[in-house]
Amino acid sequence: MQNITQKLIHTCLHQLPKQIGETEINAARKCLVDSLATALTAYQEEPINILRSLTIEPSAQGQSTVIGYGEKSRPADVALVNGTMISLQLFDDNQAEMRGHPSGPLLPAVLALAELNNQTIDEALKAFVIGYEVECRLGTLINPSHYEMGWHATATQGTLAAVVASGILLQLSDEQMAHALGIVTSMMGGVRRNFGTMTMSMHSGMAASNGVRAAQLAQKGFTGDPQIFDGPMNLCEVFSREWTPDLLEQNLNDWGKPFMIVSPGATFKLYPCGRPPLFAVDCALAIQDRHHILPKDIKKIRCDVSFLFPRTLIHTHPTNGLQAKASLQYCIATSLLDGRPTLHSFSDAMVNRPEITSIIDLIEVNVPPHLSEDIPAVRKAPFAQPVTLVIETLDGQILSETVPIHKGSPKNPASEADLKQKFIDCAKMHMSLDRAKETLAYMQDGNHSIRTLMQLVTV
Repeated sequence: MQNITQKLIHTCLHQLPKQIGETEINAARKCLVDSLATALTAYQEEPINILRSLTIEPSAQGQSTVIGYGEKSRPADVALVNGTMISLQLFDDNQAEMRGHPSGPLLPAVLALAELNNQTIDEALKAFVIGYEVECRLGTLINPSHYEMGWHATATQGTLAAVVASGILLQLSDEQMAHALGIVTSMMGGVRRNFGTMTMSMHSGMAASNGVRAAQLAQKGFTGDPQIFDGPMNLCEVFSREWTPDLLEQNLNDWGKPFMIVSPGATFKLYPCGRPPLFAVDCALAIQDRHHILPKDIKKIRCDVSFLFPRTLIHTHPTNGLQAKASLQYCIATSLLDGRPTLHSFSDAMVNRPEITSIIDLIEVNVPPHLSEDIPAVRKAPFAQPVTLVIETLDGQILSETVPIHKGSPKNPASEADLKQKFIDCAKMHMSLDRAKETLAYMQDGNHSIRTLMQLVTV
């Protein structure tokens, strides 16, 4: 009789691959396009160059490529840098059920090993779809307590996604995959206290790198506990308060029916900041579109949000761009002052403008009773609740806007044209328009090789 760990492995290695069709691959292709776009925005940024200097040796030999730079190194080292690049600008995709960023910790592992093995885009994306299912389905089982305790789901659940996808690409046996899961469990980490720092984006890189490394170790015979989802001190018992032994076993029957990458699907951002502030950004832009208010005419601003917003967006008065991306107050202020937030909006110089500080000082973040953690539906989905922005002007006007579903989320999705334009806009920062269009077109054919794709995204 199979234990729970064995059943999970059987589902991922033997059942789910048979269920992947064109719909799932096309959904994964959107994540590929979006992630490579966001990675290119991090090219030559200080955190990436620091990481490269300590990770990628100039004389290193390897068959995996650092995005943009073209440097070659070992898959695990490259995945560390590429994952950090994808997530650095907080412009990468999000998934509500996962409570994190699915592609940042997963795609770099897939790219590194698919390039190593000279596999096609579609072969890589099939592994990506299964890894995506792992991180999102487990997110529904170990939350809300996992996130509330301070763990960053991108780092923890993302690590499990990366190791499963890596195991598929390396064609691990069931026994090897069991050891890989055991190994990687001791590598899992990443706390939300680091939001607004360089380390926040490195959570994605660490997850991708550790997934690759654990799978490669298991392939060579290195061991970990092969029953990591079973018995006392099992993975989910350590990371969650909700966990009971039968939760995963019951849930496995739902995996791939449909795949999470299809329904509900990913959130693709149109603004380079954390997902929770996007609701308030849409509120601010809608108010400005109708009323064209000037900052000097504002008396006070109130933003009604769910209980987890102030606990997550901890930088009320940010002093640099990384903090500002995780600041509800700054995202509201820059939207009112500048209009649509761009990458430039989150430069350190823009964050420290006196006029921004003046607006932030007028903002009150409020958690009304119907959005408190005492409401079960709110606690279950705190970032799926409406956000309301109320602006009172000096002449007594009350301007209000409520956004139940922000633009880019599955129920208010970004269009395929939006995503293509996002890729072109990001890629043009460092390459010609013709090369950007060529790269975008190349990704549409699943028979093309990952190796050539990584050459195309080299600046």
